Amino acid sequence: MKKKLFFKSKGMAPGTVIYEGDTPPAKTNISIYEITEHSIIKHDNVIDSKNCLWIRISGLSDTQYILNSLNQFEINSLTLEDIFETYHNPKFDDTFDYDFIIMRSINFNDDMQDNQISFIVMDNILITFEEYECDEFNIVLQRLFKHYNNFYLRGINYLVYALIDAMIDNYITLLNNINLAVDNLEDTMSEDVLLPCDTSELFYLKRKVNFLSRHTRASYDVVNQLLRLSMENNNLHDETSIVPYYEDLFEHSLYLNEAMQYCKDSIRGVYDENMTRLQMKSNKFINILTMLSTLMLPPMVVGGIFGMNFEVIPFTSYPHGFAISLIAMFGISFVLAVIFKKKGYF
Repeated sequence: MKKKLFFKSKGMAPGTVIYEGDTPPAKTNISIYEITEHSIIKHDNVIDSKNCLWIRISGLSDTQYILNSLNQFEINSLTLEDIFETYHNPKFDDTFDYDFIIMRSINFNDDMQDNQISFIVMDNILITFEEYECDEFNIVLQRLFKHYNNFYLRGINYLVYALIDAMIDNYITLLNNINLAVDNLEDTMSEDVLLPCDTSELFYLKRKVNFLSRHTRASYDVVNQLLRLSMENNNLHDETSIVPYYEDLFEHSLYLNEAMQYCKDSIRGVYDENMTRLQMKSNKFINILTMLSTLMLPPMVVGGIFGMNFEVIPFTSYPHGFAISLIAMFGISFVLAVIFKKKGYF
C-alpha cells in the first residue's frame, strides 16, 4: 500500500491553498457539462446558465489554473485548503453559500490506493475535485449522456446522489471480493482440519479491510447528513423528489457497515483458528520429540551403567553379555512405546 504523507506546510497560515498529495501529481483537466432538457452540452469554459452545470476537475497539480477558473464562485479559502490537502476523511460541511462534501474513491487493482473526491454543491452547480480521475465518475458520466432527462428533472442533487452512490457501490464490490477471499481460505482449511492457511494472505486481507473500514464509517455519516438535508429541502410527495434515492443510499451505506463488521469477524475467526492449528502443529512436533527422548532414555541408562569404570561389572565375562544388554535396552523402549500407544500419547 502506498502511504500518503500527512503534513502541513510549515509556517503557512490557515487557508493557504497548496496542493499536498501523492507524487507525481496527475495532470489537471477541467470538463464542464451543461445538463439541458434535450441533451448534454460540453463546454470549454465556465458559463452562466440556469440549467444544471457540472464542473469536473481531475488532477490538482496546477493549483493556480484551478483557482483562476473558479474565481467567480467565491469559494472560501478554508474549503479550498481542504480540497488541495488530499488526506482528509469523508465529511460533510453545510455552509451558507454551498454544501461541501469530501469522499474517497478506493481501488485494489495493483495496490491499495485511495483518491480524495471533493464536492461543492450550489443551487444548480456541482463542482467536483478529483485527485486522480475517478473510474466511478466515468460510469456516471455514461449514464448522464444516456439518461440526461432524469438528471435534468431532479436537479443537481440527483447528480450528487448518483456520484456518491457509485462510490458506495464500489465499496460494496471491494468488500464482497474480500469476503470471497476469506471464504476461500475457510474452504481450504475445512479440507484438512490440521492444515494452517497462508498467514501472509490473511494479513493482507486484514489490511485491506482496515483500509476500507476507515473510510466506510465516515461515509455512513456523510450519507446520513445528506439524507436529513434532502428531507428538509424536498417535498416527499413530489415525483421528482430525491429523498427516496438518498434513503436507498442510506440503506446501502448501513449494509456496508454491517457487512464490514461481519467481514472483520470472519477474518478474526480465521486468524484464531489458524493460530490454534499452528499451535497444534507445534505441540504435535514437540510431542514427537518428547516421545523419542523418552524412548531413548532406557538405552542411555543401561549403556551408562555398563559403561562405568569399575573392575567388577555383571555380564562383562559372559559370552552373550553384549547381546543381553542390547535386548534390555531396546526391549524396555519397545514396552514403553506400546504403553504410550495404548494411552494415545502419539
